Amino acid sequence: MSAVDPAADTLSRFVFEHAPIRGAYVALDAACRDILACHPYPPALARVLGELLAASALLASMLKVDGTLSVQLQGEGAVRLLVVECDARLVLRATAQWNDAAAAMPADASLCALAGGPERGRLAITLDPRDGGPITQGIVALEARSVATLIEHYLAASEQIASRLLLATAGGRARGLMLQRLPAARTPETVRWAEVDARLDALPPGVLQEARAPAPLLQSLFPGDDLRLFAGQSARFACRCSADRVAAALRLIGRAEVLRMVEDDGAVAVHCEFCNRRYAFDTAAARALFDPVGGGKPPATH
Repeated sequence: MSAVDPAADTLSRFVFEHAPIRGAYVALDAACRDILACHPYPPALARVLGELLAASALLASMLKVDGTLSVQLQGEGAVRLLVVECDARLVLRATAQWNDAAAAMPADASLCALAGGPERGRLAITLDPRDGGPITQGIVALEARSVATLIEHYLAASEQIASRLLLATAGGRARGLMLQRLPAARTPETVRWAEVDARLDALPPGVLQEARAPAPLLQSLFPGDDLRLFAGQSARFACRCSADRVAAALRLIGRAEVLRMVEDDGAVAVHCEFCNRRYAFDTAAARALFDPVGGGKPPATH
C-alpha cells in the first residue's frame, strides 16, 4: 500500500527571506480526482482541467480573493465550454462541454487546440467579490501553448507582477508551483529573480509529480536560499448546488410551466453541470413547490 501524501489537498505559501520573492505550492489529490470523476472527460481535457484547478487555487491564494475566482473558456472546437471555480476557502469545482472530437485528440493537446485555435476561443478570468463589490474580468489571449504560460501572461498584464508557474498532472492528481517577484529596484534583487527564473527553466520533467511535500521540494529547488514556509491551507471539492436552490429556480419558471413539464415527462429533472447530481421532482414534489402546506415528498437526488 502506498503512503498517503501528508501534503495532499493543501496549498502552502512561502517567501524568500532575503529577496522580494513570494510563492505558493499546491497539491490536489482527492479534490482533483473527485472533480474529474463527475464526468467521463477525454484524456486531453482531463489533463487541462487538472492544470487549471491547480492554477486557480494558486491564483486565488496570490490575489487574496475574498469571493470566487473563475476561469472560463468558450470555444468553437472540440471543447465548447470549460469552467473552473475556486473560492477564498480553496473550495473547487469544474465542468466542461465537449464533442466527440475531443476523445480523438492527443493527450498532450493544448487548451488552445481544444478550443479550436486562438481565433476561435476566449479565455476569461473573473474575480467575483463576496461582499458584492465590483466584478473584475481579464481576457487572456490563447497564444501560448501551455496553461502555465497563459496564466503568466495574464498576471503580467493585469497585475504587473513578474510570475513563473509550473503545473503538472498525473494519475488524477494535480500539482502547481507559482513564484512572483515583488516590486524592487535594486540590482541584486533583479539578478536573484533571474537566477530563480533560470533554475525553474532547468528543472527536469516529473519534479512536481514526484513531490511528496512542499518543504523537501523547495529545499531541493532553492538549496542556497532561506525560505519561510507558512502553514498549509486545505483545498477540497464541493458543489454549491442543492435541492433548495433547484426548487427556487423552478419557482421562477412558474407553477403552470413546471406542472406541464411533470405532466409531459412524469417528473421535472434538473442536472447540475458541475457535480452531475440529478434532482427529480415528481408530481407531489412539484406541487409542494408552490403549495408547501399540501406536503409532498422531497425531490430525489442521485
